[in-house]
Amino acid sequence: MEAITTTVGRLSDLDARTIVEGLTKHGSEFQREVKSRHGSATPIAIVRDGSWRIVSWAATHEWRSQQTLEGFTLDSHRRRGLARVAAAMLVADGSINPHLPLAVFAPYCVEIARSVGCRDVRLYERRGDDWIENS
Repeated sequence: MEAITTTVGRLSDLDARTIVEGLTKHGSEFQREVKSRHGSATPIAIVRDGSWRIVSWAATHEWRSQQTLEGFTLDSHRRRGLARVAAAMLVADGSINPHLPLAVFAPYCVEIARSVGCRDVRLYERRGDDWIENS
C-alpha cells in the first residue's frame, strides 16, 4: 500500500478518471469537481494498493463555514481501515483541524472522524434540496 496527500487540481488524468468513474457517487458535487479539477485546491489523500490502483480516498473542503470530511473505498477493500488512513493523513498534514467542527455526510464518516481525533463531528443528511444537521 502507498498513501499520499495532494490537491484535486494536481491529480493526474488517470487518477482523476479512476475517482470519477469508480470512486464517487454519480452526479455528486465532488465527482464534478474532480472531473473539472483545474485550479481546485481541495486537499485529498489517496491510498493505492500494490498495483498502484487507487482503492480509497478522503478529501476536505470548507462548507457552510465548517471543514468537511468525505471519502470512498472500493467495495473489495472495505473494512481494512483505509478510509481511516486517508483521513488521518489529512489531519497529519494540517488539512483538517481536529479541534474545529467537522461536517460529514455519511454515518460511517462519524466513526472515522472520531477515530482520527475529531470530537465535534456533525452529521448532515439530505432532506429535499437541502442538507440538515442530524442531531
